[in-house]
Amino acid sequence: MANVFRVQVEASSSRGAAMVLARALQLPLEEARQLMAEPRVLPRDLEESEARRLVASLQQHGVACEPVPVAGRGGSQCGGHPSLSSESPCEDCRALVCVLCRGPEGQPLCARCRAQRARRTRAKWLRVSVLLAVLVLIVQWGTSRQRTRERRLTWARPLDVAVVLLAHGEVKPEVREAWREGLGRLEDWLEREAGRYRSDVGRPVRFVLAGPQPAAGLELSPPEDSLVARARHAWTLSRTLSAVDEAAGLSARPLDARIYVMLEPPGEDGARFVEGMAEAGGSVGLVRGLLEETGLTLELTAVAHELFHCLGAADAYDERGHARVPEGLAEPGLQPLYPQPAAEVMVGEVPLGEAQGRLPESLNEVRVGPATAAALRWGP
Repeated sequence: MANVFRVQVEASSSRGAAMVLARALQLPLEEARQLMAEPRVLPRDLEESEARRLVASLQQHGVACEPVPVAGRGGSQCGGHPSLSSESPCEDCRALVCVLCRGPEGQPLCARCRAQRARRTRAKWLRVSVLLAVLVLIVQWGTSRQRTRERRLTWARPLDVAVVLLAHGEVKPEVREAWREGLGRLEDWLEREAGRYRSDVGRPVRFVLAGPQPAAGLELSPPEDSLVARARHAWTLSRTLSAVDEAAGLSARPLDARIYVMLEPPGEDGARFVEGMAEAGGSVGLVRGLLEETGLTLELTAVAHELFHCLGAADAYDERGHARVPEGLAEPGLQPLYPQPAAEVMVGEVPLGEAQGRLPESLNEVRVGPATAAALRWGP
């Protein structure tokens, strides 16, 4: 029987090397980058000739690597990544998974168990969304609510939207300046995207940056799940946000929507995690972002995402966070369908294939797809 080899590589940030590895192992580019992020023996059994070809290609991009023989064939294939060998059992169901199958804290998790955990997390945020809905109903209850909502979607004037920075910690001047410049880029992006569907909209949104304000005392979830606890929490949240508006000088200002951005330090493992929530058709949204981030691509995408929720657009991703077809695609008529050139804003992921994607690297890789444009009354 022919010898079996694997390839031992040193860490590399080379994009070219990641592209070589992605083609060789049939992986998305982002996952190939993860494999190259630290020294390892690649989890793929190869014939000696295949291993040496891969080594030669990686070395052309400056990667220190070498083929290493292994005793016999490796273990079973990973269910989530059939081109890779499994290395450890899933933390929840004990199914064997590869090194790429990891949960948010780095623990081994298969795709099914990750989806189950994600559903539980979404259920928690759904409860928070309901509380936000109650808050908005308390603040803006009345028959004028629907008329106001309809007036926003006529696009007869630019919408005035406040973005209020809330911080768990000190916000450096360069971070606030990055937000000021970033919101300018987001205004340009909105104008460009609206113009792809309607020539009469012009600049659809004007952002007002406020804060940073301290986030102390702002609790997003009630301490208990009882009706009384939820009602008490909704009242407390309403009072806290009213105090934030007062301190930020927004109380007397007529606004079409408010997006509160809670800036927090990264997790203990340094993981980058951006998320948000907003009431469908309402005027209040919430985004979580990183305290010291200045690139802001994901944060600005989340602001647009939650603003569009306020204007009636719906999420377009499935339970695993991947784009639904066709509403979750920026270009649903593209042939072949994958890879897509950009992320649809109500998904936030650039689709590379069915149930595969990567995060956008700039607003140039984020677009408003036809389904979202229709919800915003930009398109038919």
